[in-house]
Amino acid sequence: MLRRLGFLLGLSALTLGALHPPEPVEMAPLVAAALDILEHQVSPSQSTLAVIALTGKDEQRDHGQEEMMSSIIAEVGDSMALRTFQASPQEIPATYIVFLVNSAEAFSTLSFQFPEMQTTREYNFLILLTRRMSSRAGRLQALKDISRTCVRFHTLNVILLTQKKSGVVLAYGYRIYNKNCGLNLTLEVIDRHENGSFELGHQDRTFDRVLKSLAGCQVRVSWYSLPPFTIFKGNESDPAERAQTWRLTGIDGELIKLLAETFRFRIILEEPCDKCLSRDIKDGCSGCFDQMINNDSSILIGAMSGSHQHRSQFSATASYYQSSMVFVLHKDTQLGAVAQLAVPFTASVWLALVVSSVLVMLVIWTWQRISTGHPDFAAHALHVLTTLMGNPLVARCLPTNARMRVFHATWLLLVLVLRVVYQGKLYDSFRAPYNKPLPGQISELIAANYTLISQEYLDFYPRNLTILTRNGSKVRFQLVAIMGVSLKYFPPPPKERFDYIQEHGEDGRLITTTLIASMSYYNMMHWSTSRLAHIREHIFLYQLVIYLRRHTMLKFAFDRKIKQLLSAGIIGHFVREFDSSLFQDTNVEPHEVSPIPLEIYCGLYYISAILLGAAGIAFVLELLSVQRANWLRRYFE
Repeated sequence: MLRRLGFLLGLSALTLGALHPPEPVEMAPLVAAALDILEHQVSPSQSTLAVIALTGKDEQRDHGQEEMMSSIIAEVGDSMALRTFQASPQEIPATYIVFLVNSAEAFSTLSFQFPEMQTTREYNFLILLTRRMSSRAGRLQALKDISRTCVRFHTLNVILLTQKKSGVVLAYGYRIYNKNCGLNLTLEVIDRHENGSFELGHQDRTFDRVLKSLAGCQVRVSWYSLPPFTIFKGNESDPAERAQTWRLTGIDGELIKLLAETFRFRIILEEPCDKCLSRDIKDGCSGCFDQMINNDSSILIGAMSGSHQHRSQFSATASYYQSSMVFVLHKDTQLGAVAQLAVPFTASVWLALVVSSVLVMLVIWTWQRISTGHPDFAAHALHVLTTLMGNPLVARCLPTNARMRVFHATWLLLVLVLRVVYQGKLYDSFRAPYNKPLPGQISELIAANYTLISQEYLDFYPRNLTILTRNGSKVRFQLVAIMGVSLKYFPPPPKERFDYIQEHGEDGRLITTTLIASMSYYNMMHWSTSRLAHIREHIFLYQLVIYLRRHTMLKFAFDRKIKQLLSAGIIGHFVREFDSSLFQDTNVEPHEVSPIPLEIYCGLYYISAILLGAAGIAFVLELLSVQRANWLRRYFE
């Protein structure tokens, strides 16, 4: 009986519920505006959303705030995974975060820790000010205080929502730079939510509140001098010349000037600094990285590596170029331009040729002495040289005796054979390299006991074969002790290292490390004297970046612009202008067959110029002996 009664009561309740369903809870306009933003701007691209409710330290839990969180969870939970917090978490939980705060004091309690792997992520805050302010001034002051806390977290992509008494929801954003170059926040109303919808399109209230302008403010730039990445035209120690930014050029120099023009900031160029990489050298070096750590500058350029050991202390932009790190050494010359002309014949062949020429001259001289009694040794030597060069003799110089004609024909046949053989082997000698074969692998350098000159010890090269260079006197004494080489001066920058290896690298077996682009630029600027080359095995691929202060807002703005410049080919234009390593092979193996360049004939041109010059001088002298200087005539006769 009781079971039937309970069944009837349950059935009646269901019937009444179907006839009179409960009225839906009216959604607050502030929540509706937030859900609209989440639906159109977050949900299509994100799978995780964090929702954090914050109240003041001494305040009770806000019932209305809890209802708003419940509404957001109910509406968004089907499209994204949610992480909810009733207090500030220790680490930042997601890329997109919704904050429900009832006061600026509650939001100021945030104290996120940014994990190392998340320092390159860009965070987006949607902040709902749940408390309704009685005055406009109080509302704006609370929003400014919240914005200052966002700036403390170096976050620019922030949308703040606040609700007026009339139910209208205002969406605010902020700008951080002004004409006075201060960090005074300027709030901007970016949209209004009224009657269930926003007035403007979602593109006008996007999270991507990109940094567009620094309002002409000055930014200090540290730079490491390393052509072709940073080149200064002038006296880099003169502040007046450093103020003229047109003097700064190179790949990095042109890029930072273009970024300054885009984001409207003025470059204050510091003096060139050293990297001071090795801590094993105790000389009190204060380098580029120290300037960044001490906040003396905001940007560091000059072929900075994205995988550098100090990278965790800074923010690095996206990579804009890459160049290979290589070992540089001196190319030993084994043949000169003129000496290469003698390569086709061995020494015994040349000796036999000289002996036979002398014998021919002696035979002719002896024959003329017996037959005429007036031999001319100089004329006979000239005839032999003329026939050796493949030129004909005048008719009066040909022998008239039959025996001498046979002898002359035999000599011409021998000369013809020698000339054909010589010309055939000459092109082989032109393809032979001027230089001795270089080591091709790092292991070959170690086996040959090459001494590395570097600013730090390398993991892949023995320490006992490494000399640290930052202090010139220390390097001098170490090199004297190890190799017995007398050094007067050996400063640390790459150009001076190149100069020293250029001068002493052959005798001292010295090598250094540098970017292949830097070595190619040095070879191009010293094309007539440089004997530097690199081994075939590259050390690693060097990703070039710009270093900024840690958690700076400039990073993401610079990243976007650098990617645009890469896709547009602007940075490629800078590279083609300054990096010559892309257009020439700086190291050709001895066994490789390459086209014969015109420069290879320089020895032949040299000998030809000497002969033509001698012939021209003889012609002028003979002309003078006929017309004016009769005393010269007897020498030609």
